[in-house]
Amino acid sequence: MFRRQRRLFPTAFTLVEMLVVVSIIGLLVALLMPAINTAREAARSAACQNNLRQFGVGLMVHAEHHNDRLTSGAFDWKRDGCVTEIGWVADLVNNGTLVGQMLCSSNPAEISETYNDLIDLAPAGNCVDYLGSNPSAALDGTTVVNACRELTATTPGSARVTTIEEKIYNKHYNTNYAASWFLVRGGVSLDGSGNLRELVNGCGADIRSRNSTTGPLSRTDVDTSPVSASVIPLLGDAAIAGSLTLSIGSVDAGTVTAFPFTGGPKKIVDFSVPSFSAGTPKAGAAGWWAVWAKGSLQDYTGFGPVHKQNCNILFADGSVRRISDDNGDGLLNNGFPSGVANYLSDDVEMKPELVESNYSLSDLPNN
Repeated sequence: MFRRQRRLFPTAFTLVEMLVVVSIIGLLVALLMPAINTAREAARSAACQNNLRQFGVGLMVHAEHHNDRLTSGAFDWKRDGCVTEIGWVADLVNNGTLVGQMLCSSNPAEISETYNDLIDLAPAGNCVDYLGSNPSAALDGTTVVNACRELTATTPGSARVTTIEEKIYNKHYNTNYAASWFLVRGGVSLDGSGNLRELVNGCGADIRSRNSTTGPLSRTDVDTSPVSASVIPLLGDAAIAGSLTLSIGSVDAGTVTAFPFTGGPKKIVDFSVPSFSAGTPKAGAAGWWAVWAKGSLQDYTGFGPVHKQNCNILFADGSVRRISDDNGDGLLNNGFPSGVANYLSDDVEMKPELVESNYSLSDLPNN
């Protein structure tokens, strides 16, 4: 009498069918994830490159108003002085570029190694301007003292954290980009025997010190050099230098830190700074010039390949290029032999036609 009604809806999935669907979705996600990760990294790398270009513009603006010098020095309290007034980070921040907000997100180092000096260094002597500008009077008559003077008057360690956070870190004086030695030191100052010279007696001779170098790079240095501006590195992604001793702001203690700047010229055979006996001549096979000009290369271990084995570098012509860490050892080899400075192979990744590696931008070998 009654006809069986036809079902309006299909039967439910069986367990096997559901597992098949889940497996297909899982497979599609697995296939898509590498592409998604690659796209994300490409976006991060592009943002990093854009930061470097903006920094490059800022350096040129600084040169316009500061005797042609691209910067006043390195972001390095120990070697250059008050970080809120001296160094490329201070130059840009004080001109409106918030460098500390423009970190490279691909870099695991969120803070500069300079912060360990701000925490722990007890500065002494007159060789470096640790204090910066003199105290001044505000309109209400109170005395205004800069952060560096406050730190110098405070016991190293945790007592300094509040000042560091409020007057340095929160004011955007931070970076995870490394300056090149060329940018912040220019060139070496040598005596007649080819050894590093003390410009101020008693302040020591060191390849990374302002006291043994010619000063921050100028546009004239670049323009008069036989080296093309397109191969003179200025700034790049920083390699890991160490770890933070105390928490600063949102950065926890133990977080890896970034190199402030690269190491300068080192001997190819053993990664040491050239030195000579008194009276060594400049010319000849046994002269000191051959060691500096032909037996040395720039130490670029301060640059880090943080973008899937690639490092973004800003050059003096304003361009930004990627240099690849082909062998995956975390270093960019510009000509050092395997085993020196932890290089895994002799393969040259920073080729001389792409990145200048001589000890000088002017005193070059004829080859």
